[in-house]
Amino acid sequence: MGKISNVWYDVRSYWEKPRKTEYVSYKEVFNFCIGGIGIKTLGSLLSYMTLASTCLLFGSVYGLSPRHFIILTVITNVISIIKTPFVSMLVDNTHTKIGKFRPYVLWAGIPTVVGIIGMAYIPLDAPPVVKVVVVGILINLVTIAQPLYNNAYMGVSQTITPNSYERTKILSVSEFLANLGPSLVQLLLPSLAGIFLGKDCMTNILTYRIFFPIFAIAGFLMGLLVMTNTRERTLIKDCEKEEKLPFFKGIREISKSRYFWIVSISKFFDGFKGGIGVLLAWVCTYQLGNSAALGIVQTITSMGFTPGIILAPLLMKKMGTKNAAFFAHALNCAASLLMLFTFRNGFVFFVIALFCYNFASGPQYIMQTSILSDGLDYHQDKYGTRLEGFAQNFMLMITTIGTILSTVTFSMIYENFGLVADETTGLTDYNILTDAAVREPIIQWVVIVAMIAGGLAALPYIFCNLKAKDMVEIRERLEYKKFCGREECVGLPEEEIKKMYAAYLEDVEREHEAEKRKVEALKREAEERQLAAVKEKEDFNKALFDKQTELASSGASQREIKAALKAMKEERKQRLNKESAEKRKAFIEEYKAFRKRKKEFILQDVKERKERGEKGFLKILAKEKFEDMIVAENIEKAEETSGSEN
Repeated sequence: MGKISNVWYDVRSYWEKPRKTEYVSYKEVFNFCIGGIGIKTLGSLLSYMTLASTCLLFGSVYGLSPRHFIILTVITNVISIIKTPFVSMLVDNTHTKIGKFRPYVLWAGIPTVVGIIGMAYIPLDAPPVVKVVVVGILINLVTIAQPLYNNAYMGVSQTITPNSYERTKILSVSEFLANLGPSLVQLLLPSLAGIFLGKDCMTNILTYRIFFPIFAIAGFLMGLLVMTNTRERTLIKDCEKEEKLPFFKGIREISKSRYFWIVSISKFFDGFKGGIGVLLAWVCTYQLGNSAALGIVQTITSMGFTPGIILAPLLMKKMGTKNAAFFAHALNCAASLLMLFTFRNGFVFFVIALFCYNFASGPQYIMQTSILSDGLDYHQDKYGTRLEGFAQNFMLMITTIGTILSTVTFSMIYENFGLVADETTGLTDYNILTDAAVREPIIQWVVIVAMIAGGLAALPYIFCNLKAKDMVEIRERLEYKKFCGREECVGLPEEEIKKMYAAYLEDVEREHEAEKRKVEALKREAEERQLAAVKEKEDFNKALFDKQTELASSGASQREIKAALKAMKEERKQRLNKESAEKRKAFIEEYKAFRKRKKEFILQDVKERKERGEKGFLKILAKEKFEDMIVAENIEKAEETSGSEN
C-alpha cells in the first residue's frame, strides 16, 4: 500500500506541474498518449489499403494486378516527392499561436478520414481502369494528408520537451500506449467481421464499408487531444518565432545536418523491411484458409513490438543511442534469417519469426526520433535554425523513393512466380496463392530482400557521435539564447544579460524548491494518514479485546459476547463509511468548483481576446493560460506553507 500511495501522490503532485529539471506534467503526457492512440488508430487503417498485391482490399476484393500497383505506386510517390518541398515550407513557415505542428492534427486529419472511408466505397462492378483511377485519387489525398497528420504528431513528440532523457521516457510510454490503438484495430476489425461475415470476411467489401468509418472517426476525435491538450517547447529566441525559412535556405540547412542523413538513409529501407509484415495477410488467407484469423494472429505478432518499445529507454541508457539503434536493426536481420529457415515448417514458425522481427522493430522509431531530435537541437545551436518541417518532409521524400523501389522489386518477385493478371479481364485471381509452389518462393525472396535491407539500415548509425553530456551543454546554450531573445534583454550589454539570466535561474531553482517542499508535505500528509489509520485499527482491536474480556468476566454467554462485538464492528463500519462519504462529497464539491472556475475563466478570456480582435484557437489558448495560472498559484501556496513552517 505504501508504494501505491507514493505513486498516487507523485501523480497528484506532478499532474499540473512537471518535476524539477523536466518540462511536461503527467496531465499533458496523459493527453498526448490518448491522442496518440487515436492518431495511430487512424494510421493503422492504411495497413489495409497498401499499394501492394498483398493488400486484400485492393488485391483480393478489387482484383487489381501487380502491374496496377506498380503504376499506382510510381504515380503516387512521384506526386509525393513533388509536394514534399511545398509541405516542408508550409510546416516550417507555420507560426500559429499554438505552434507549427498542432494545427495540422485538425487540418490534415479531416482529409485523411475522408480518403480512408472513401476507399471502401469504390463500386465492385466498375471496370479495372475506373478502380485504378479512383484508388489513385483517394490514395493521393491520403498520401498528402496522412503523412502531414502523422508528422504533426511526430513534431509534437520532438518538441514536447527539450530534455532528451525526458523525451525518451515520454516516447516510450506514449508509443507503448499509442500502439494499443493499432493493436485493437488489428484484433477487432477482422474478429468482429469474422463473427458477422464469416471466415472469408477480409475478402468481403462489407467489412471495410462497416468498420472503416467507425475506427477512422473514433481515431480522429481522440487525436484532437494532441492539438488541444499538449504544447510545443522549442528553445528558440522570442524574436525568431515569426522568422520565415525560405525554401532554398531550408535545403542548404538540411543538407548540413548529419543526423538527418543518418536517420533518413536508415529509413530509406523501411519499404523493403516492411515486406515481411504484409505477408501475414496472404499466409492467413491462402495458407491457413481463414482470413478472419488475421485479427488474432496480427495481435499476437504485434505484441512483439511492446517489449521492444518498453526496453528502448533502457537500451539507449545502457548502450548509448548509437549502439542501441545499430543493435535493434541488426536484430531484424537475425529474425529474418530465422524466418527464412523455418517458415516452410509450418504456420506456427512463421508467426514466431514475425514476432521476433517485430520485437526488433519496436524500439527503432523511438531511437530514430531521439537521434533526429538531438540532431535538430545540435543544428539549431550551431546554425541558429529549426528544421523540423524540412527534416520530416525531406525524410518522407527519401523513404518514398525507397517505397517505389521496394514496390517494384516485390511486384517483380510476385509476377516472376506466377501472380499475374488475366489477359482478358485485366484482374488477378489471388486464389493461386493457395498453391505452395507459388506461395513459398515468393515468401522466401521477400524475406531475403528484407534481411539485406535490415543490414543496410543498421550501417548509418555507425556515424552517430553525440553524447548525453554534449546534449546537456547544447540545451543549456539554447536556453540562454532563448532568454537573450526576451524583449527586456534587447540592447543590453552581455554582462547585464548574464546577471539577469543568473537571477532567472535562481527564480527557477526557488520554484523547484517550492515544488519539492510541496511534494514532501503531501508525502508527510499521506504518512500521517496511514499512521492514523493503523493506530485507529489497533485501538479498535484493543477495544474489542477489552469488551470481550469485560463481558466474559461478568458471566455473559458466547452468544451475547459475539452479538456485542458484532454491534461494535457495525458501528465502526458505519462511522468509516460516513467519513468516506463526507470526503467524497468534499472532493466532488471542490472539483465542481474548480471546473466552474475554469469554465468561467475560459469564457471570459475568450471574450477578451475576441474584443482585442484575436482569431484562431482562442479556447485552447485560454485553457493553457488558466493552467499556467493554477501552476503559479500552487507554487505560491507551497512557498507560503514553507514560510509558515519556517
